[in-house]
Formats: sequence, structure tokens, C-alpha cells
Amino acid sequence: MVKTIALFIYLGFFLLITIFGLGIWLILTLMGAKKLRRNYTRWVVEAWARHFLWLVGARVEVEGLERIPRSGRVCFIANHQSILDILCILGYSGMAPGFIAKKELIRAAIMNLWMMVIHCVFIERRNPRKSLQAIEKGVRNLEKGYPMVVFPEGTRSRDGKVHEFKPGSLKLATRAKALVVPVTLQGTRDLYEKTGRFQKGRVRMVFHPPIDTALLSPEERKELPATVQKIIESGMV
Repeated sequence: MVKTIALFIYLGFFLLITIFGLGIWLILTLMGAKKLRRNYTRWVVEAWARHFLWLVGARVEVEGLERIPRSGRVCFIANHQSILDILCILGYSGMAPGFIAKKELIRAAIMNLWMMVIHCVFIERRNPRKSLQAIEKGVRNLEKGYPMVVFPEGTRSRDGKVHEFKPGSLKLATRAKALVVPVTLQGTRDLYEKTGRFQKGRVRMVFHPPIDTALLSPEERKELPATVQKIIESGMV
């Protein structure tokens, strides 16, 4: 009973902070302080993601932070083991990137507003025309300098292994002529997906050297999903 009350108090406090944070973001927007707003957004999203990971007992070890470009069109390409993967990238990439999300999340109160703030793209996978429109929006985000995240496997891995990247899964990056940053994620599955409950554990993240898709030949662009998959697999231990 005490734990339940404590949880509700915590969630209520967290909700108030989240709403307050959106208020500050709106004020910065009205002031036209774009650079300050962007830095503020990155700080809030990073702090929130790291706090949640700490709360569930994740010990995150990061390699290759110095390899992440700090400007330009940046697209993170990662393997997908858990719902915690997004939080790891939000918390430790230093860029608060947007990601492709299923359309149902647009109805998630408060969270949906922050998702729009970081330029997430909501996709309706069963509707090819709307899916294409979502990809186009992601391309425009990259072209405007807003970083994005793509999980080319299409769904979470059930066994922890990196599964084949779907053909065309990197078109968002290649069409925007973005810098592709491969990301290896290992251990997030053990923290939640195995049991359906949060468990304490170690998470390992590796940011690999970026690939400039603007310099690739047509054949290299065609082979890019397989190339990036091999790079991500090479980071597994």
C-alpha cells in the first residue's frame, strides 16, 4: 500500500515537472530564442531519459561518443532489443533525436507533446500512402538539421540477435544525404523484454564512425543496410 501511494506521488510530481517543462519551451518559442530552445530541449530530454534508465536500474556504458557529428544531417541507425533502446539514444547521444513512432502514441497525453517537440514522425504502417508521407516528413526533418533514429529490423529482436535489416530501411537517410551513425545496443533486452518486468542490469552502447551517404555510389547505397548491419554486429561482445 505504501509503495503504491509513493508511486502515485512520484508520477504526479513527474507529471507536474513535465508540464512545467513544456511551459518553458513554449515561452522560449514565443521569444524566438531558437538556439536556447534547442539546447533546453536537448537538456530536458536527456535528463528525463537518463533518470528513467536510472530508475529501472540500467547501468549504461557508452563507447564512441566522440564519433557523433555535432552538426549536419545526422541519422542514428540501431539494432532493436527493447522499448528502452529509444531512452538510451535520447539519453546518451547528446542530440535528442526524433524517431519513427506508431500512430497510436500520438494519443499519449503529455508524452505526445514532447515527441512532437523533438520532431518524431508518427506512422501508420498498414497504410502505404501514409507510411510514405511519414518517411517524407522524416527526410525533411533531416534536411532541416533535426537528427532522427531508425531501427531497420522493423521490430524488437526476440532473441537478442541482430536480425536482417529490411530492404529500403535506410532510404530516409540516403534520400536526405545524411550522415549515418551505426549504434550497437546490447543488454536492454535483459532489462525488460525477457520477463515483461523491469530488471536491473548493464547496457552497452557503441557509437560507430559515421558514414556520409552523400558520397556513396548507387551500388553502395543499395548495399548500405547490409553494410550497417555488419558494423552494428561487430560491436557485440
